[in-house]
Amino acid sequence: MEHRCDHRKLLTLEIVINDRQQGEIRGKTRNVSLSGMLVDISETPLSLNTIIDISFPVDCGDESRECSAKAFVVHQQAGSVGLMFSEVDSGVRQMLRKLIFGYATVTERAYHSHKRPEITVGRAVA
Repeated sequence: MEHRCDHRKLLTLEIVINDRQQGEIRGKTRNVSLSGMLVDISETPLSLNTIIDISFPVDCGDESRECSAKAFVVHQQAGSVGLMFSEVDSGVRQMLRKLIFGYATVTERAYHSHKRPEITVGRAVA
């Protein structure tokens, strides 16, 4: 069953999953939303509903910031795992919003919406 209703963005990010039973697992994201992500992890099985710690780098202009969150496993297929965020601090949520939508705050959103070029249809006739 699909759990994410949020907009997803196709992104490839290096991710580290820390599972109590499996230890450290490295993978790459396929897509990311504000509520979760799909991660390619080879054939390492993870149990459904397991809470895991994840960390991944996010590029912020000239620098890269390491983001951390807690997530739980909602589904697993051959070579990939679906994760739903369970604990994300506000800074990480802003970073995700910036990655997915191009803005992190309401102020930035307003700036981006006013920045769009106007479209004119036809021309004025005198």
